[in-house]
Amino acid sequence: MAQYRPKDGDTVDYIAYKYYGSTDNRIVELMLDANPRLSDQPAVLGEGVLLELPKQSQAANISNKKVKLWD
Repeated sequence: MAQYRPKDGDTVDYIAYKYYGSTDNRIVELMLDANPRLSDQPAVLGEGVLLELPKQSQAANISNKKVKLWD
C-alpha cells in the first residue's frame, strides 16, 4: 500500500483521479475502506492527513469491470 499526504485543498475524488486516473465511486470506496476515519474529514482535506492508498492493481480490477443493468 502506498501513502499520500494531501496538500491543502485536495479532495478524495481529486486524489483518486491523480493516483488511479478515475473518480469511479468504487475506487473512492476502496480508499475509504483503507482509511476508516477518512469519512470523518471535511470534503476538502487539510494538510497533515496521511492516507493509505490501495494498490493500483486493485483499482484497475474495479475500473475494468463492466456493470450490466440488464442481461
